Amino acid sequence: WQSSAGGRCRWYKDGLNTVVHSTRPVPEGEEAHCFFFSYGCVVMWGMEEEAERMLVAVLKREHSQEPLIQDEVDDFGFVYTKSKPSLHRDVVQLSSNEVQEKLAVSFALAQSAKLGVFEVTVEKTIEETRHLPERMAKDGKIRLKRADATRQIGQLFVDRASINLHSDILEYPDFFWEDDEWLHAYTRVSKYLEVERRVEVLNKRLDIIKELFDMLANELHNSHSSMLEWI
Repeated sequence: WQSSAGGRCRWYKDGLNTVVHSTRPVPEGEEAHCFFFSYGCVVMWGMEEEAERMLVAVLKREHSQEPLIQDEVDDFGFVYTKSKPSLHRDVVQLSSNEVQEKLAVSFALAQSAKLGVFEVTVEKTIEETRHLPERMAKDGKIRLKRADATRQIGQLFVDRASINLHSDILEYPDFFWEDDEWLHAYTRVSKYLEVERRVEVLNKRLDIIKELFDMLANELHNSHSSMLEWI
């Protein structure tokens, strides 16, 4: 369909997620391409930085829920070559001007950006709760008021659940089951960005959060049981 900015739009199905592709004219005469992923990422090709910032501001203001305070931004250049599509030294090398090739690369770029958001969330959670197991190892117990312990458990649950609910977006895109012509482009870029390795590390850190959650819940239960016995 035709967008309000004068470009064309088309949507692609990726399992439970959707990708909207939009083109828009640019001063140089060629078309700029934008891929909007339903899990909150946008990959833009051939746009000026100011236009990119304006577009992101509109998306955050009118089309997002709980937008990030600090945007997760990955900046890459791109060139057209006669070699196979790849990502080297932060420059995407495209073998054609095909939209499908840009879409395949965009899948990997969007996954990497979303993964970066998850990594920051998990790192922050672990850092903020690091003192709890250290205090338990030192004193044999956690000195937290019941309300504080309950709040900490709730926050740990929210952080872990928010990532688990969106974990499907870090898996192999369902889109390629229907159209694998440019699968090799996605695979090469995903490997360069170490998406698979980073997902493994993220899952291990989520396990740490779960263990901490269980430890706090157990400590809270024991504290409550002791209070009932004392009464």
